[in-house]
Amino acid sequence: MDVPLRILLVEDSEDDALLLLRTLRRGGYETVHERVDNAADMGAALDGREWDLVISDHSMPTFNSSAALAMLRGKGFPDLPFIIVSGKIGEDTAVASMKAGANDYIMKDNLARLNTAIERELRDAEERRERRRAERDLAVSENRFRLMIEQSPLSVQIFSPDGWTLRVNRAWEELWGVTPEEIPGYNVLRDEQLAEKGAMPYIERGFAGQATAIPPIRYVPDRSIPDVSDVPERWVRAYVYPVKSEDGKLLEVVLVHEDITERVRAEENYRLIFENAVEGIFQTTVDGRLLTANPAAARMLGYESPEELLAEIRDVGDQLYVEPERRMEFRRLAGQQGAVSGFEIAMRRKDGGVVWVSVTARAIRDAAGEPTGYEGTMEDVTERKNAERALREIREAERRRISRDLHDGVLQDLTYTLQSMQLTRHLAGKGEWSEERDREVETLRRAVEGLRDAIYDLRVEDAREKPLVRSLEALMELNRQMSPERELELIVEEGYPEVPSGAAGVEVLRVVQESLTNVRRHSGARHATVTLGTDSGEIRVEVRDDGRGFESGIMPGVGLAGMKERAFALGGELEVESVPGEGTLVRLRLATSALAGSGPKPV
Repeated sequence: MDVPLRILLVEDSEDDALLLLRTLRRGGYETVHERVDNAADMGAALDGREWDLVISDHSMPTFNSSAALAMLRGKGFPDLPFIIVSGKIGEDTAVASMKAGANDYIMKDNLARLNTAIERELRDAEERRERRRAERDLAVSENRFRLMIEQSPLSVQIFSPDGWTLRVNRAWEELWGVTPEEIPGYNVLRDEQLAEKGAMPYIERGFAGQATAIPPIRYVPDRSIPDVSDVPERWVRAYVYPVKSEDGKLLEVVLVHEDITERVRAEENYRLIFENAVEGIFQTTVDGRLLTANPAAARMLGYESPEELLAEIRDVGDQLYVEPERRMEFRRLAGQQGAVSGFEIAMRRKDGGVVWVSVTARAIRDAAGEPTGYEGTMEDVTERKNAERALREIREAERRRISRDLHDGVLQDLTYTLQSMQLTRHLAGKGEWSEERDREVETLRRAVEGLRDAIYDLRVEDAREKPLVRSLEALMELNRQMSPERELELIVEEGYPEVPSGAAGVEVLRVVQESLTNVRRHSGARHATVTLGTDSGEIRVEVRDDGRGFESGIMPGVGLAGMKERAFALGGELEVESVPGEGTLVRLRLATSALAGSGPKPV
């Protein structure tokens, strides 16, 4: 296959040009050519298109090879081959032309080696172009690398293999406050300050050909050196690495400094805050392993130091929580919201006592968004909890006193009055009792019933320490007294836990009481049942009656809004089902853990 070749022929003889082209075709070249014989035409041809080769006659009427070669090189074609093909040229002239830049010369009566010369010169020209491109790329790369080093925010210092400074960048001069000229004769391998600070083994390792990192070092400027009196102390971390040739010979050693003064100061400030904070500061894994704690946290929990706390506490939830189930509540809130604030929990102290803390924490997440741990603060709120407990006890005592006074005084008087009026009505003859007196008896009966409800509400707080079953039995008996004509039944299914009512149990009692009040006042039921049971980890409380029922969404009486609010506060769910003429069902569902007890008492 013929090789394409673009040739510019500087030749005044058309016959000689045709002879050259015939020789090239025989050599396997498919030529594209243009023939010129003067400077103007040659200049236009060079500007008009690209050429692979220039072949020039030596002597022409108005032009010659020397002028053609000068024009070629003058126009910036240093790698374009230039071959002289002449009928007669002296040896001295030919040598001078070669020295001027011609690549070869061939006599017209001996064109046998023309193709070989062209092949060689094309190959050499391509190698020269590749070499020039490589040199240009290398120069660009070196310039880019120089700019990168010069503009780097990190201090860079480059040494000879024997430790002498070769060059530095601007960041180095800014970091140390001097220029290499101001510290002549500096040799890093003889730096006494580096030896004193223990950095010399790392430096020597770098000069031995091994890259290494130097631990952070605090540098105090030498105040004896001019112009450094205002240079501040610095914390610097450094990296040293060797630059080697392909055969492993050490060429240079680079020392990169990073100024970490601000970071060290920030860490020191954080450490001071961490150590001296009034609030406890902590960090845990997602499964509850304590990772860090400050002295305040250790003191709150009765330990002498954070180290002792970390050594003895492996699982925060199991070992410190008085109520371990609160761990699930903490995780639920942190998972939903990403953080918790004011989460109050009771924790065990080392001496066995209890401390109440208010926790503010956030979840720490990995790149995938999964929690890996928690970090936050805790505040000792035991004193406030004790004050709240004392206030609650005062209020409970006051409620008991009021309940007792109402029961022993007002209720007894009203009951006596009601019974007397009912007896009088029974003994009255015809015409001696009026409808108005009937209304008065009914009004008094409702007052007695309402007073009993109020007295129960005042006493219901006493049910905290009793099992819910016992509290419900007492409630059922009270409602039997208020409605003797109605049959009330309590059913406790097998497996129901015998646990104290606690604060949640009190709210359950109030829901049942409100339901029974509606049964008494509005249902017209002959029979009502209260059922306690469990389903799949949930407590189920049902109040069912056989009364008149009501249309869907329209519950007569009062208390439904209150029952729903209590259910919501318990984290449970309230359902009401009713069919006209068939009765009503009120069902409360809540987590078993909600009735785990009344919780720890503050100390």
